[in-house]
Amino acid sequence: MHELKKDGIIEDEGVELPFETRFAQVVGEHANRFGRSWRNQVATSEVFEIHQAPRLVDAIGQLTGTDVIGHPVFNARPKLPGQQLTVVPWHQDSGYFGTVSESSLIPTAWIPLVPVDATNGCLQVVAGSHRLGVIDHRTEEREGRFLEVLDELVDDSRVFTCPMEPGDALVFHNLTLHRSLQHTTSEIVRWAIDIRYLRDGDHPGAIYWKDPDFKWVIRSQTQPLTTLEQWLKMW
Repeated sequence: MHELKKDGIIEDEGVELPFETRFAQVVGEHANRFGRSWRNQVATSEVFEIHQAPRLVDAIGQLTGTDVIGHPVFNARPKLPGQQLTVVPWHQDSGYFGTVSESSLIPTAWIPLVPVDATNGCLQVVAGSHRLGVIDHRTEEREGRFLEVLDELVDDSRVFTCPMEPGDALVFHNLTLHRSLQHTTSEIVRWAIDIRYLRDGDHPGAIYWKDPDFKWVIRSQTQPLTTLEQWLKMW
């Protein structure tokens, strides 16, 4: 928003507005210039700390084992009412990471920052789809140009809609089919952040840190933990 004001596109950054509505009210029709998700823009101490949340790391450790490793992919996602750019079709995270990640365990934690339901862009998941291996993906023809799995390949009887509240986290496998629905109501921006972890020794997929030898150690009994300063150097 500071950039838009500097460029003379908006007059007011709306600092007095509530978090839930500020982005939509101030940016409005210019929202698409910010893209469909943010990563480097929000590589901050706050995001580092979210990955370190003790209860979340406890849960992830039940999946990955004693050591919990951070993955280089995370996204902050603002979804505005009626915005087509941010409607995410059915996909697996390993559709982006490549088949090299098929045998890896890369748990995602999807965390809403506002209440979410089927009307404002919550997630849907396909139960049991993590057993299917990496499914063929293609680039969608819609505005977002996301990778997608065709609807006819999805078992509708296994689809679960996931309404959530701030403080919740939905954890799922990198092979789990999932999508986010369109935001059709209100002026509240559906803010969410998705973060990922990695079982130690597994391949992270076709994406790497700035230093390919870097390992983000979040919890371990045998390895030194990664500091904020070390992590920030990777962005």
